[in-house]
Amino acid sequence: MSEEYNYDLVVVGGGPAGSSAAFAAAKNGIKVALIEKENSIAETVRTSGVTWIKSIKEFEIPENCYHPIKNFSFASPNNEVTISDSIPTAAVLDVRKTYRWLSEEAKKLGVDIFVKTNINDVIKDEEQNIIGVKGTRAEEKITFNSKVVIDATGFTSTISKTMGYVTQWERFGAGAEYEAEVENIDPDTWWLMVGQEYTPAGYAWIFPLGNNIVRIGVGVGKPESDIDPTQRLKEIIEKN
Repeated sequence: MSEEYNYDLVVVGGGPAGSSAAFAAAKNGIKVALIEKENSIAETVRTSGVTWIKSIKEFEIPENCYHPIKNFSFASPNNEVTISDSIPTAAVLDVRKTYRWLSEEAKKLGVDIFVKTNINDVIKDEEQNIIGVKGTRAEEKITFNSKVVIDATGFTSTISKTMGYVTQWERFGAGAEYEAEVENIDPDTWWLMVGQEYTPAGYAWIFPLGNNIVRIGVGVGKPESDIDPTQRLKEIIEKN
């Protein structure tokens, strides 16, 4: 058996780019399919969720989805500087809640959401223009015909690799992060730390979420460093 659907726009990937693109398109009356390979939107989260409040408000994301920040501290082994705003201009998102809110709002506007759907190929016309994608869902073939396709699959770049635009990213970042309850944390300030004691090619961070909860993480640039970010994060926490 097989399924076939027709849309104005097909968005592959239900993360931040995909969910927001589907939401924005649906607000403009476009018939949209949002396709996610995992069991649900935001089943796996791959970002700390730091962004600007101006961007948050453009998508009308509710205040219970983010924690505002107004102080930005940058530290190296020998120096530290803090930049402050009188009012919060940045925020740390509740990432899972935000992505799911975006997808639910898109659904209310008529977006069809397909989860557990793995896209593995594109459909082209005689002039090699993309006119859809195809893949599998529940081990059955599924086809989406579309005027426009957005590849929002992130690092995996499913559509871009199929088209030959990307073979493998030459430079990229790999990170690890813990969410923890701590004492005596300033809820209005985030910290970014650079230097060899944190990571030789990247930076470490502490992002507050409110209620004494923080995200503590480290990112490593590849291929500049072969350090395992998870191991480095454990070392930083044990040392401090």
